[in-house]
Amino acid sequence: MYKMTFRVLALLAMILMTSLQAEAKRYELKSGIVEYKISGGGSMMGFATKSEGSGKLYFTDYGNLELREQTEKETTMGRTTTSHSLSKIDHGTLYIVENDEKVIYKKDIESLKKMGKEGKDLTAMGKKMMQEMGGKKVGTGKVLGYPCEIWELMGSKIWLYKGIPLKSEANVMGIKHTEVATKAKFNVTIPKEKFKLPDYPVKTFDQMIQQQMQDAQKSSHKP
Repeated sequence: MYKMTFRVLALLAMILMTSLQAEAKRYELKSGIVEYKISGGGSMMGFATKSEGSGKLYFTDYGNLELREQTEKETTMGRTTTSHSLSKIDHGTLYIVENDEKVIYKKDIESLKKMGKEGKDLTAMGKKMMQEMGGKKVGTGKVLGYPCEIWELMGSKIWLYKGIPLKSEANVMGIKHTEVATKAKFNVTIPKEKFKLPDYPVKTFDQMIQQQMQDAQKSSHKP
């Protein structure tokens, strides 16, 4: 369950940090492919856990169409499991694929769509929203030689190059999670098939949250 919670929090934080919007530019570059190294670990309920893996980001149309793919191995008490995750942003709509459940969760970001239609400065609005939620710019740095702004929000830090995430660090429920870019190519042609999702049923985020609450209640009543 914490994996799902982490992915949702991380994605929503990243959306705020990169000004998701269907009619405006999320990123300052037209397209790109970024490869990441994933690592993490910590202690949850007294059990040590360690994770490692890799990820890819594909985007075009200045980030209005984007797909993230991750493969991660996690070892807990000597037992290793492998997970594969997908998420997609398609012109103002966020999709999260849960392969274990064979379902896709969908959420429309209506407030940011409205901002774009009204012609507002989405970059400035995105930063204002982050600040209202307690987020702040904490410095600058470089990843793969690219100059980045470093932002902190909801227990996460993210390194942004022209709005594009090149590094992130998070600590959720005692579990640390780090992603850092190992390779990046920008303004390249990306085949349409890279943005395809599995043919799974689609549910809303509200249904996902309701299911998580039900699962948590069931767990709390177990002897």
